[in-house]
Amino acid sequence: MSENYAICTFPFNAAQISMQGDVYVCCPPWSSSYSFGNIYEQTFDEIWNGERAREFRRQFINNDYKYCKLDLCVKDCAQKIIPSETVKKPKTFIFCYDTICNVKCIFCRSCHQKQDLSYFDEHMDEIISNMLENAENVVLSGVGEALFSPHSRKLIKRISEMFPDIKFSLISNGILCDENNLKELGIIDKLLSITVSLHAVKQSTYDKLVKNGDFNRVMENLKFLSKLKQNGKLDKFILNFVVTAYNYREMSDYIKMAEKLGATVGFLELLKLETNEDVYKELNIFDENHPKYNDFVKVMKNPVFRSGKCTINDTMLNLKPVNFIKTLKNKFLK
Repeated sequence: MSENYAICTFPFNAAQISMQGDVYVCCPPWSSSYSFGNIYEQTFDEIWNGERAREFRRQFINNDYKYCKLDLCVKDCAQKIIPSETVKKPKTFIFCYDTICNVKCIFCRSCHQKQDLSYFDEHMDEIISNMLENAENVVLSGVGEALFSPHSRKLIKRISEMFPDIKFSLISNGILCDENNLKELGIIDKLLSITVSLHAVKQSTYDKLVKNGDFNRVMENLKFLSKLKQNGKLDKFILNFVVTAYNYREMSDYIKMAEKLGATVGFLELLKLETNEDVYKELNIFDENHPKYNDFVKVMKNPVFRSGKCTINDTMLNLKPVNFIKTLKNKFLK
């Protein structure tokens, strides 16, 4: 196909490395956990244009999307490109395998996960030298805290030394997003974007969701990042917000806070994970049987969520109220 049209670019120029070494193009729950291969079992060259990679790209070429969960996708990654089954090595690399973190978000994990990164540490230069030869942007982390983990800090420094032109995008809880840390890592002038996952406007809500966090320190760091954005040293400044039964009523105020900081907002649907099963039912405001579900539907009627001031998926935009009496009767009749 030679037609140039707007399409999701991730399968054609982005690779994401998971905890197990699997290669995805975006968040696994959004893409049916479709893996191109594993960096510990194959070379990256074999993976990137292998049969599984070509098969995944065909769905975009054929306008099929059988592997994509379009109701979860926020659809903010479309650009005009000429899609092809085989492509050059990715321009964007997403390293989201390091789970080491300095906090515990209750919807993410109930305890810290043990992880052995010794092999990656020992072979770091070899692993990244081949993968990143065409890269322009490296993203960290999404599953841990890159600014806290010794492994990820070493990775950032090595990438910066080996590939001085690469820009960095950080996904962080914000506690260590300060000037000293970014200078120490040598990336304060190499930032493309920083995404801070805060999930609350009120400290009381934050403290419920984020254990061992530091709300006041994060708020101070957000002011620092806002100045970086204003001074042209940060292209994108994003505030993420995982929607739960604890914080959904703060969503519109979160947008107002972000506007004052010069940031954009990304609302994310709560996902069920092996590590959050103990609290998922209580937090899952998307469940029609949740006692606060209909109130959530009312909150989502606010036109601000369709104003372009935030990225948000179709599930949240198209919620429908339920009649709980009717639901109970149906359950009883079954």
